[in-house]
Amino acid sequence: MQSHPSSSIQAPATSCGLATASLVCGICGLFLGPFTGIPAIITGHMALGRIKMSGGAMQGHGMAIAGLILGYIFTAIFVIIIPLLFAAGFAAGNSAITKAQKITTLATATALESAVNNYMTEYGTMPSEGSSDTTLTTSADVGLLEVLLGLEDKLNTRSIKFLSVREGKGKKNGLIYTSNGTGVVGLYDPWGGDYRVRLDLDSDEKVDVGSETLDNRRVAVWSDGPDRKAGTKDDVKTW
Repeated sequence: MQSHPSSSIQAPATSCGLATASLVCGICGLFLGPFTGIPAIITGHMALGRIKMSGGAMQGHGMAIAGLILGYIFTAIFVIIIPLLFAAGFAAGNSAITKAQKITTLATATALESAVNNYMTEYGTMPSEGSSDTTLTTSADVGLLEVLLGLEDKLNTRSIKFLSVREGKGKKNGLIYTSNGTGVVGLYDPWGGDYRVRLDLDSDEKVDVGSETLDNRRVAVWSDGPDRKAGTKDDVKTW
């Protein structure tokens, strides 16, 4: 009888299910982010460990690596990058809102300054009594507003309406009238602050605002801006 040399037959390598799972979870991370990205990372590492320990009996090293990479990428995008982008967008949105509010504030301040100048042109005097320059605020000194709105007939004897500004709500962003509509509560900027009106009551054609001297002016108007602090860089001024 003829004898045959003994030979060993090696079983074919099997695919590692964890590697497949890692790749599938990694791809789904495109839509689900860390919800499948993290499982892709976990199963990917487990798959690499099993494939290494199998001594070549398992396949799927490439799928496990791909699942790991996709898992890390999409988890990072959803956990780190997207929140950063959202925060940047939120900051940009707030900046745009603040810019629009400053434009509205400047328009109101300019209207108030023009109203004072138009009153002077009409009557030849200032819409407030006094002999020295003074600063009035539009919440405490509502008499000035009532003169310019034609709601007072002692200084504005012909009840001419010199001032036209938007109405506000909740003591913000405009003119607030009394409940009966015959008087004024105040005029407020979008942040709930006053407008400040510096009047040249000594008739020297200049007004001092802080350390600044504004020549050839009879009135200057400003708001303390979003921070509601005087003399800071966010002040809104008519000069």
